[in-house]
Amino acid sequence: MNRHRTLLLATVLILAPGLLPSAQAGAPTDQLRADIDRVYETFQRGTSAANQELEAARILDRMFDWSRMAEAALRNHWAARTPAERAEFTQLFAQVFRRAYVTRIHVVDASKFNYLGDTVDGPRAAVKTQVFTKKGSAIDVDYVLRLANDQRWRVNDVTIQSMSLVENYRAQFDVVIARSSYEAFVTRLRNLAK
Repeated sequence: MNRHRTLLLATVLILAPGLLPSAQAGAPTDQLRADIDRVYETFQRGTSAANQELEAARILDRMFDWSRMAEAALRNHWAARTPAERAEFTQLFAQVFRRAYVTRIHVVDASKFNYLGDTVDGPRAAVKTQVFTKKGSAIDVDYVLRLANDQRWRVNDVTIQSMSLVENYRAQFDVVIARSSYEAFVTRLRNLAK
């Protein structure tokens, strides 16, 4: 009798996958949620805009792996760069990305930020989220993470509606560098980062 019930229960669970969540929240989701919550809380405090941006930058610097993202965004041009050029580019890339990320935060309704679960494959993970603009439009935003040496999950890319931000930056950077030079491109980045 118990064996029959167990078999019946197993059959029901297999045939009715909608009864179980497709992805469970795990360590990557929990950490990402905590970091994003802190960023939103920073902008809700009554401190000055400069203090808010400084605190948000600290959180984002823990959240994102700027070195990996910068290398991926520069891809074919990375190997030709000196260590000093790579360091400067990473810093400039982080400044530009931070600014873009924070700007988008202001159009999202933080109360409707949905975490849809994560998938983990060794040191890599993906966290699916859905956000809503203050006008009510739903946007799929997924985070690609990697477990760093300090055992923190760090974001390596963000995809919005299935479009990679790092790939988008790479395409733009390639065009600018091809039309002018790496040096001219970095000068433009310096101006954007101001």
